[in-house]
Amino acid sequence: MGTLTEAVVFFSDGNVVKEMFFAEFEAVLDDVVGIPDFANDEIQAAFTQIDDTLRVTGVVFFTISFDGRGRVTGHWNIPLRHLLDHASRGPDLGAGPIRVACRSACPVAWYRRQLWDPDTSTSGTFSKLSAAAERNRLGIISDSHDRVASVASVADFFKSSPSNAPTASAPQLGQGNGPVFNRKYRQKLLAIRGAEKLTLATQTEFFESKLDAQAEEFTRQLRDRESLIQQQKAELDALVKAEEDTQARLHRQQRLMHQKTAELETLLEQGGQDYQAQMAELRKEYADELQRHLKEQAIKLEDALHRRERELYDRATEIVELRGEISTLRDQNRTLMLDSDDKLLKTMVEKGVVFVAYHPGVEHLVISQDEMPEYLRDPLAYVAFRCEVSDTQYREWLAHYRLPICRATDEDSQYCGQPISKVMRPMLFRSGESDRCHEHSASGLA
Repeated sequence: MGTLTEAVVFFSDGNVVKEMFFAEFEAVLDDVVGIPDFANDEIQAAFTQIDDTLRVTGVVFFTISFDGRGRVTGHWNIPLRHLLDHASRGPDLGAGPIRVACRSACPVAWYRRQLWDPDTSTSGTFSKLSAAAERNRLGIISDSHDRVASVASVADFFKSSPSNAPTASAPQLGQGNGPVFNRKYRQKLLAIRGAEKLTLATQTEFFESKLDAQAEEFTRQLRDRESLIQQQKAELDALVKAEEDTQARLHRQQRLMHQKTAELETLLEQGGQDYQAQMAELRKEYADELQRHLKEQAIKLEDALHRRERELYDRATEIVELRGEISTLRDQNRTLMLDSDDKLLKTMVEKGVVFVAYHPGVEHLVISQDEMPEYLRDPLAYVAFRCEVSDTQYREWLAHYRLPICRATDEDSQYCGQPISKVMRPMLFRSGESDRCHEHSASGLA
């Protein structure tokens, strides 16, 4: 094998839009130059190795994002050469089966989400990549004579016919071309197998992603509908309670009205000036006593209200001061954390260290330097945010994931404890249903 040239090819809408040597791409990663054409965009790219006959021998399909100035965003760090060295076999683009690393065939699991799958059809990504290498817009020094000679020798082999040759020379022809044909056939067979495996892997990844997206969308819709149902039930319960309270007040008012009517009728029947005078005096005494009592209660309530207002004012002042102190302490804590650890983290990142954490629900989690303080402050909240669920839902799912049993409780607050199927993703977990056995799930629905 001759000299290999490393290049990076950029795609847009499935077509090649830009090519550059890998050394130029490293300058882009080092923030020496930018690519203004890709500003505020996420681009699909391919790290390729091309031999001196302009044939592609290896490719890594990766994605990369650019900011408004055309600079690489975040701490992009994918070991392209390492992935290519450990990649699996793919189709034959003219120089034997190539090595391919993509989303569905990634040798290192935690870089899988930063890769993409190529179009494996006849005129798909590999065909366009091979055509771009043959156009040689990068000006790679190639040996076209060896390539033509190689193609000619293979063509001559298939044109030769042992039946037309003399009998004595037939074994010599078989001995000369047999191993070459076997090697070519094995290489072609390996290339076909690699291409077929890559096609099946990309199709599997596509359908699994589509199925996961549909499951997530269905879960979101179901959660929204359940929330709406709960809200409508709460509103209905409130209306029913309000109606019951209104009916109770109405009945009390009716009974009171009937009682007062009966008393008035009794008074009218008894009559008498003495009785009326006595009633007037009693009413006056009752009114005076009521007025005095109301004044005393008003004074007491006013004093209590003033005391409560002073207490609330003092408490509000204390809360404002405490919030200010907390904010100051948080800023100081973040400053100390960044000042003490930022140099070490930056040095580790520059040395190629990747911070990977494992949490149930997200498998291997790659953490950037800027996100390390947030992760260290509350790892579960950070993982719940990356899983697109609330902190409470993630903790409930984590308890179910670690011990998948039915958590329905009886009258003594004891768990059912029946083993159930484990929900592997927090997004698909629904408390009260995913952590119930068939019996309690059916009774809950009933």
